[in-house]
Amino acid sequence: MKTNAWLEVRQFIQEAIHNSEFAQLDDISLRLLDWVVVQNSRSAAPLYMQSLVLRANVASPATIYKSVSKLMDQHMIEVTVDPEDTRRRIVRPSPTTLKLMDRLGSRTDAWIKSLQH
Repeated sequence: MKTNAWLEVRQFIQEAIHNSEFAQLDDISLRLLDWVVVQNSRSAAPLYMQSLVLRANVASPATIYKSVSKLMDQHMIEVTVDPEDTRRRIVRPSPTTLKLMDRLGSRTDAWIKSLQH
């Protein structure tokens, strides 16, 4: 019996995560990190903590703050004070996260090409 394509994709993703720095993240933190990276890639405007909490839709506000703290501790995101308004915090993926995402993207591209042959 041929393996289901969906199961192959899920297995690839699980292995990619398990064999990377993302293995130390819980599911909510990983989803939140994905959301931060996507939001930062879509817009030149800064992503503010308030927007993250209100729009991420990955967990309750308290859980999001806990995940942000974990991601900061693991150097996956950077949170800085907005120079224009010190009450606001700007959230960005760290350079380490962006490099890791690029590596995983390249690995995914290679895996997809291997399926086409």
